[in-house]
Parts: sequence; structure tokens; C-alpha cells
Amino acid sequence: MKIMKYFFYFIGVVTLWFLTSCKSNKDTGGVDSANSDKPENGFVRKLDTIWFHDIVLENVDPKTFEIVDDYFFKDKDRVYFYETYRVSQDYFTSKRKRFLLLENADPPSFVSLGDGYAKDKSTAWYLDKAFKVDDLESLTVLNHHFVKDNKTAYLERRPIAGSDGKTFELISDHYAKDSKKYYYCTPVDGQYEIKTITCHYESFVVIDYQYAKDNNSVFYDGIKLSDAESSTFELISFGYAKDNQHVYFRNVKVLNADPTSFNTFTENEYSMGETVYAKDKKGIYINDKHFAAADVSTFKIMNGKYTMDKNGVYYQMKKVKNADPLSFKVFPHFMGDADAEDKNHKYGEGKVVE
Repeated sequence: MKIMKYFFYFIGVVTLWFLTSCKSNKDTGGVDSANSDKPENGFVRKLDTIWFHDIVLENVDPKTFEIVDDYFFKDKDRVYFYETYRVSQDYFTSKRKRFLLLENADPPSFVSLGDGYAKDKSTAWYLDKAFKVDDLESLTVLNHHFVKDNKTAYLERRPIAGSDGKTFELISDHYAKDSKKYYYCTPVDGQYEIKTITCHYESFVVIDYQYAKDNNSVFYDGIKLSDAESSTFELISFGYAKDNQHVYFRNVKVLNADPTSFNTFTENEYSMGETVYAKDKKGIYINDKHFAAADVSTFKIMNGKYTMDKNGVYYQMKKVKNADPLSFKVFPHFMGDADAEDKNHKYGEGKVVE
């Protein structure tokens, strides 16, 4: 009986402690979860101070502190951008952090739009910079690069000339459209560029990330492909395509190739796209070039650069002098100066090195 009495007393104490803890956490609001020193996005409350990792936020009001999203925080008076990042000289050993005041941002109306974008009652923001838009109220984020409002679409916060923001949409990483135009988008030096595709809008279709067509023309990277026949145009593989008259490697016509018998080698899967091999009934092709010296019936791919046939071994279409086809083998990577060998020699980039 005495044991049961102590047991119920213990249960009562534990229950009271649990209820008190829950009430305390609830009363202190969202940021008070940091009281237990469990960081949220790197922020921790310590007594009456907010810390960002090891930095004290001295001018931030802890009572109204709020994490907006993964890029912004605010209090009743100010809005800040924050981030952690690494630099090359100590990339693996140190993580840098910083926070920046957004001058003239309005805390009460400041809201996140996602992907590093936000807005308040008068301004659009990307990270720590303001940018101009035509219609702030309708501003919508499509991804890190593209946003739009009801009037205009924007790439990297710059207006896309002639675009209709209300109907603008991304079709893929490389194509976009609105009610009037199709666009081709491509990254250049870390930035996206966009250009209007001059096409028949109603019949335009995207084939893959580089090819598209309408009823009259074929396009590569948004540029018309000369002489290509739209009605019979089709992809082959590994950058090759064809119509009834011609074969194309990317945007270059493969001269004298036969579209009917043209096909690619499965070994191209291991070439990393730098060198691609194909054949037709008449010959062997490397990218857009005819490999005239190669024998079609005995041609063999050894790796992305070495090939052979009954007549010898080749390095990038040039015959390797005195190489023995029967004993020739390539290395999976350079071993010293050599990337291949036969019974007589070792070779580096098609030349004898030993």
C-alpha cells in the first residue's frame, strides 16, 4: 500500500512538470524554442538576446524577432537578409556567415515569396537587393532566375522585352512561352540568357532541350536549322537527328551521311559527350566528321579517343604508327605518361612514350 502511494505521488509530480513545461514553451512564442539552445536556421535565443550562430544580434528586438524564411528575418523595426557561405581558401574548414540590413524595408508588410525573393508594401527584394517591377501586388516567383507580374516577365530581375507577364510560363529549363511568343533560355557564364524564337506560334512544339520545330522549320537552341525538313525530322540519339534528306549532329549537317541507314554506337554512353561515334552503310562518323579511313565492318570503339579496325589502331581519327591491333589495350586512366599499350610499346595520346 505504501509503495502504491509513492508510485501515485511520483506520477503526479511528473504530470505537473510536463504540464508546466508545455505551458512555458507555449507562452514564450515561436522564437522561444531557441531557449533550449536548439538552433533554427542558426538562430538561438539566450536569455534576452538573439544569436546567429556565434554572432550577437545586438540591434534586434528579441520580443518581436521572427524568422521569415531561409533568407530573411525581421523584428518590429527592421528586416535583414542572412546567409552562411564558404570561400575557396578555407572551403572545407570554415563556414562564413553574415546578415545585412535591408534599408527602407517595411517589417509589417514584408513577406517571403520563396527562392530568395520577398516583397513589402512598396518594394520587391532578391536576397539583399531591391529591384523594380511593374506590378508589385501580382509579383510571382517561378524559380531563382525567373519571376513575373501581371504585366511583364523578368529574368535575373531584368524585364524580358515584349513579354506578357500574365501568361508567361516556363515549359522546361530551356523553353518558355507567353500568349504571343516562345523563348529559348540558356545559361551563359553562370547567368541565363533568353531570346525570342521566330516561329509559327500555333504549330510550335519542343522536341528536347535543344531541338524544336513548327510546321515549316526546325530549331536548334532557338535558331532555325538550315534546310531541315520539319515534317520528317526526328531525333536519333547522342546529339544526332535526321530528316528524309540529311543527318545532323547538333546544329551541323553531317555531309553525305545516309539518313536511312544512319545509327549510333551504344559505346557512346561512356564518352561523356565529347566524342560521339555513328555509322551508315557507307562509313564511320565521329561527331559531324566522316572517318574516311575506317572500315565499317570491322570498326571497334575502345574508348572515347581510341578506335581500331582490321587496318590498325586510331587515336582521334589518326592512325597510331606501328601499333599492334591484336595486343593493343587502353587504360581506364593515365598511368604515368601512358593511356594505352600493346606488346611492344606504351602510348600517350596516340604517341609512343615507352
